Amino acid sequence: MSRERAIPALIVASVLGIGLLVLQRWVAETKVAAIVLVGIWFALVGAAAFAAATRRPDLRLPVLGTFAAIAVATVAIGYFTGFRDTKVDEDVVVASAEASESERDAGLAGDGSEGDPDKAETTKKKPEPKPAEPVSLASGQFTGEDGHAGSGTATYIREADGERVVTFTDFEVDPGAKSVVWLTQDETNFDDRVELGDLKGNVGDQQYSIPADADLRKYDTVVVYCTPFTVRIAVAPLN
Repeated sequence: MSRERAIPALIVASVLGIGLLVLQRWVAETKVAAIVLVGIWFALVGAAAFAAATRRPDLRLPVLGTFAAIAVATVAIGYFTGFRDTKVDEDVVVASAEASESERDAGLAGDGSEGDPDKAETTKKKPEPKPAEPVSLASGQFTGEDGHAGSGTATYIREADGERVVTFTDFEVDPGAKSVVWLTQDETNFDDRVELGDLKGNVGDQQYSIPADADLRKYDTVVVYCTPFTVRIAVAPLN
């Protein structure tokens, strides 16, 4: 492709790409809003591209071809990342009983002393009680947030070896471009959080290991968060 044709193609690609990034990442607050704004942006840029190609027939192929290629790629990527379910069916840990008060306190606190020397000294002198079998420390129900649908149960479980996990059962949320799982102190402020990794699937039972030093008395909310759109998919307060 000659330079004369490459420059218009690059301009179309840049205008579309930058606009899509800004609208989806910083403007749209929900997936529906993102779809509407992206559609409007494509319509506006498409009209401008068609007008330019009408005035300059020699640029029709690079301008309209670039526009069409990006439109097809956007629809394909959007479908595979934001509309198609990813199903999982893990053999999650099942609690045999509710934790006793001492088991619950020890299990939620974890191994960290949060910088408190007195607590660290107490932990050394008095080992934490461990359950003989998996016990439930806390649980809560997922609800959809920020325009998304969500349901299921999140449960903090302490296993017999002292390891802790959070399980999602009967779980189903809207698919997202890239969703992650966080433990937070608040449903809307995520500056202080425990990151558990990418969401394994938007449908189905699954579980995530919890760091030993995470104080679950403080991090008592599970958040499924869509990072490209910076919105919550679902939230489950645990108690």
